[in-house]
Amino acid sequence: MLEGTILACATAPGVSARGVLRLSGPAAIPSLRSLAVNPVVLDGCPGFGSVALALELDGARLDAWVTVYRAPRSYTREDVVEVHLPSSLPLMGMLARALVIRDGVRWAGPGEFTLRAFRNGRIDLAQAEAVAQVISATEEAELRAARRGLSGELGAVVRAVADRLTGTLALMEACIDFADEDIPEFSGGRLSGEVGEIVAAVDRLKRSTSLRLAGEGSFHCVLAGLPNAGKSSLLNALLGRREALVSELAGTTRDPVRGTTREGALSVTWVDLAGGYPRPGERLVSGLDGRMNPETRAAVERLTSLELEHADGVLWLVDAAGEYPESLEAFESFEAAVKLLVFNKVDLLDAPARASLAGRYPAALLTSALDGTGLDELRAAVGKCTAAASRQGSLAGEPARFLVSSHQEAALQLSREALDRALDVLDSGAGLELAAADLRDALRSLEDLIGEVTPDDVLDRVFAGFCVGK
Repeated sequence: MLEGTILACATAPGVSARGVLRLSGPAAIPSLRSLAVNPVVLDGCPGFGSVALALELDGARLDAWVTVYRAPRSYTREDVVEVHLPSSLPLMGMLARALVIRDGVRWAGPGEFTLRAFRNGRIDLAQAEAVAQVISATEEAELRAARRGLSGELGAVVRAVADRLTGTLALMEACIDFADEDIPEFSGGRLSGEVGEIVAAVDRLKRSTSLRLAGEGSFHCVLAGLPNAGKSSLLNALLGRREALVSELAGTTRDPVRGTTREGALSVTWVDLAGGYPRPGERLVSGLDGRMNPETRAAVERLTSLELEHADGVLWLVDAAGEYPESLEAFESFEAAVKLLVFNKVDLLDAPARASLAGRYPAALLTSALDGTGLDELRAAVGKCTAAASRQGSLAGEPARFLVSSHQEAALQLSREALDRALDVLDSGAGLELAAADLRDALRSLEDLIGEVTPDDVLDRVFAGFCVGK
């Protein structure tokens, strides 16, 4: 994915004074130079600079303003060129096509510029995820928290905890290697104390983070329910665009899919979750596709649980045309501060059946993602929930310092769980080797948060939600 030179439009679509095409890679400067009427001016930018460049496109002259960032003095630590020209879609399309036909230039994937910055050591993964958070921030509090992550502050805090954990792990492994030596520093009590202090540090870090920082006039609403209740279709209908993949196969949605709309003065973030059944006494949704491997299933359940825990409200969707006693029982047992029952797919019912359903469940909402039935009523009902959410927010205490993604939140939780296991092993005297293994798991989770050991499939999921050109 990271080979060659990439090209993308770096400005939002629509009418504006200026459009920007961005290139990164070894062919960024040569490809543009091949189109220039006055290519020698590019040679006057040895490290960083901006020049007026005349380009020839289809026999016509195009005047552009070009900024050159030569490696490693660029965002990606590669040669980067930004071409500024009038924001005309046909004009930008002509230039983009002329550049793409050059050898080594291709269209960029979502977030590939930031992915290259991460891969080339410009930023860590916490900073990379903060780029998307800055772009998607809808409140000043969210923006401030995201910018702290972008500055590297979150990564520095995580590294400090990881360094402390590394030192404790080294001490524990020394205890294993020199088990026959009577060294006071290697006592079990000291090891338990060291791990306990790391647990306290992780807890402080967790308290300073949040999946979101809701301000006044915003609402975070998740769409939950059993598989095939129509959650993805309803999300697309609410957003007015195809954001989530819709399929008749159960388990199509795994990672949370989200989008934001303005409902009058209210900003609502809608989140489509994987389908399943709440476990008794828990907010976690399980009952996912049985064909998933255990690791994938655990990851999906963890992400789903985190979204539910940070939600202002939950829409519990029921397939109105199916058998739903089990789903209604799940709704009753589901714990949430604000929850609304939604019978979806009512377009599959005739008029008498709809009337009967409304009579039996007067507090429920009847919707159809296919024909738009009940969507206005659903939006209005969500709007009425904001007062309850505001009261909750006022009792929540001081806002979190860092804005994190569900991947980062899950990594923190996994690290905390591994530390708990290590403490249990130390307290029971089951063996330092087992405790050391748990500490290594905790360290790997912290390193995953900042990208030092993150597998490629996790990176693909992290960057899939980025804008193209960022």
